[in-house]
Amino acid sequence: MQYMIKKADPLDASEISQLASVSKASWGYDDSFMATVKDELSYTAQDIAKHPTYLVKFNNEILGFYQLRSVDEITVELEALFVKPNAMGKCLGQSLFMHASAQAKKSFKTMLIESDPFAETFYLKQGCIRVGEKPSLNIPGRSLPLLHFLL
Repeated sequence: MQYMIKKADPLDASEISQLASVSKASWGYDDSFMATVKDELSYTAQDIAKHPTYLVKFNNEILGFYQLRSVDEITVELEALFVKPNAMGKCLGQSLFMHASAQAKKSFKTMLIESDPFAETFYLKQGCIRVGEKPSLNIPGRSLPLLHFLL
């Protein structure tokens, strides 16, 4: 199946936020954890208008998306990359990552990723390099893998 990646519309904010939560929950996180990270998985129309956000839609359903946010003049953060659980394992995440890299390369030299621990292997397979870890802002004692990707 050929997927077409296109720029997200601010009107997609609610569906994108729901997809992010469903995707995150698919790693087996409990309700308490999901409630704690709810705000960081919420994307507003303003977020989508301000930050490059791209998605894949099939049969009028969003199957995945990513968002980039500028850190400084040479670094961009892959703020989000989520795929609906029923679309995982179909190279959609890889396609989104490659698209994000191509978009980022137009203006930046490095892409930073604060990865979910369960997604780290995916990013390493894409050529990212683990450079450390960062404490979670919302969950005391939890650390997130910090990865770089040279563009």
